[in-house]
Amino acid sequence: MERDINKPIFEKEPLLDSDYEDDSTSTVMTPKRYFRRWWPIAGLLQLILLLIYTGLSIAIIRINTDLEGAPDIHAFAGLAVRYKFRLYDNFINSPYGGEPTPASDEAWHQLLNNMSIRVTAEELAAHGQSSVELPNGGYLAWLGVFHELHCVKMLRQWSWREHYFPNLTAHEHQHHMVHIDHCLDWLRNAAVCRADTSALAVFKWADKMPHPMLNTHRVEHRCVDWDALMSSHEDRLVSHDEVTSLRNPNMADSVDA
Repeated sequence: MERDINKPIFEKEPLLDSDYEDDSTSTVMTPKRYFRRWWPIAGLLQLILLLIYTGLSIAIIRINTDLEGAPDIHAFAGLAVRYKFRLYDNFINSPYGGEPTPASDEAWHQLLNNMSIRVTAEELAAHGQSSVELPNGGYLAWLGVFHELHCVKMLRQWSWREHYFPNLTAHEHQHHMVHIDHCLDWLRNAAVCRADTSALAVFKWADKMPHPMLNTHRVEHRCVDWDALMSSHEDRLVSHDEVTSLRNPNMADSVDA
């Protein structure tokens, strides 16, 4: 039989039969065979993606979860860290501001009186830190908040330096300026680190002021219960005498009283 030269040879026999299946002779992968071969791999890939998505979601949730009360965010176990809303002190009547007076000095003394505490070697190691050993055992430390309060007190004293640091030499002045710069940046870091988002700072128009002014009207802020925090580590307090008895063993002239 002669071949019809006007008809392409590949049109004489279809590559696939009418139902797109030819399991015995066709070398072309049918849709059903393709699906049967690859669905386990596709399913496995979807499972892997689901596990990755789930893991990332859990990580994000944990990061954004309020960590209040979690033991790993505190310097050591046993600290009572709970929160309450309260108004900030009115700076006009604050015992910590204004010109230096015996009353203001006493207020600062009482605020910082219990800053030195005793910690163990294990508690220091948990934070990758070391410290000065105390004569009566343990190691000297402050809670981080007291470093910040120390810096606030230092800035206050520097603003009244004629009273607190009279007759400074040029060298002493430079030394204090380094301390002041350290304190300013430490407080900046502390503010950014904890970022108070519990309240808004708003503005007002003031007489004879062309631009908006911050409104210092007091509003409630979410704050640590200070009294509860201080009470929770009273058993760790280090006396003033024990602290002042410390002498640098690396200095030959530090052994004197």
